[in-house]
Amino acid sequence: MRICVSESQMTLYTLGVTLPCSLPIGSVTDLTPFDDNIVNKIHYLFSEVNAVQCSMVRDTLTTFNNKKYKIETPLSCYQVLAQDCTIELKFMVLLKKDHASEQNHINVKISDIDIDLYPKDNDVLVKVNGIEISNDNLPYQDPSGSIKIKRKGEGVSLYAPSHGLQEVYFDKDSWKIKVVDWMKGQTCGLCGRADGEDRQEYRTPSGRLTKSSVSFAHSWVLPSESCRDESECLMTFESVKLEKQVIVDAEESKCYSVEPVLRCLPGCLPVRTTPITIGFHCLPVDSNLNRSEGLSSIYEKSVDLSEKTEAHVACRCSDQCI
Repeated sequence: MRICVSESQMTLYTLGVTLPCSLPIGSVTDLTPFDDNIVNKIHYLFSEVNAVQCSMVRDTLTTFNNKKYKIETPLSCYQVLAQDCTIELKFMVLLKKDHASEQNHINVKISDIDIDLYPKDNDVLVKVNGIEISNDNLPYQDPSGSIKIKRKGEGVSLYAPSHGLQEVYFDKDSWKIKVVDWMKGQTCGLCGRADGEDRQEYRTPSGRLTKSSVSFAHSWVLPSESCRDESECLMTFESVKLEKQVIVDAEESKCYSVEPVLRCLPGCLPVRTTPITIGFHCLPVDSNLNRSEGLSSIYEKSVDLSEKTEAHVACRCSDQCI
C-alpha cells in the first residue's frame, strides 16, 4: 500500500487490484483492442477496472482528479498533458495547437516510438515515427504487440496498458487520456498526479504550487530557443519585472515574478496575450539584481505579493529571425 500525506489531507490507495472485482466484459464483440494476444487482452481488462481519465472538450480540461479549468493553448508550442514522472519515463503525451489552423495535435512518446494524431480534412490521421499510417492499415500494432492504434467513433484511439497508458483518444473536437491504476500518483503535467489531491492540483514542473490555472498550464509548455521556424514554438520563459514600484516593509521596492512567464523570443512580437496573476518577490529599489544569477534564482524566492501581468500566447517574428 502507498500512503501519500499532505498538509490538508491523507490519501490512501493500493497499487494492486482488489479481488474479487468486476471486469468490463459486457461488450463481447469489442472486448479489448488486443484481439490476437491473450496476455495483452487480460492486461487490458484488469487495468480498465480502475483506470483514471483526463479529458478536454473545447477549452475546458478535466484532470485525473476531476478538477475542471479552462486553458488557452499557446500556438505552435507543445504542452505536457501527462507523463510518467518516475525515472522510468515510460510515456509522455503532448498537446500542440497548430499556428495556421489552430487545431489540436497530439503526440505520444512510448519508448522509442513516436506517434502523432492530428486532424486533416475532417478526419484524424496517424503517423508512427514520421511515417503516415493510412486508414486502410488501421488497426496498427507495433512489433512488440504492446501498442495498438485503431479507429474509434469519430477519432482514433491508442492503447498501451503495459506501458501505463490505458487509452489515448483523439478527434477533431476533443481528446481523453486514461492511465492504468498502478500509475496513480506517478503522473504529472496538465492532467495532474491522479492522486486524489485536487486542492494541490496546480503544481508546476519545479514543484511550486500555484493558485493560477493559467500559470500552471503555461508552466508545462516546452519552450524554444530559436525563432527561425515559425511552425515551432516562438516563446520562452522569463521572469518579468512588475511595471509599478511598490512599498514593501516601508521601503520603495522593485518586484520580479517568481513564476516563469511565457514571452515571445527576441526578434518576435506578441499578437495575442492573456492576463495572468502570479507571485512577485520584491527587492529594495536601489539593489542590484545580477541578471545571470538573480533571474535564475528568483524562481526560488518567496512571494511578497500577487499581481496581474500579460503572458504571450501567439507571436509574429521579424525577417531577421527567419
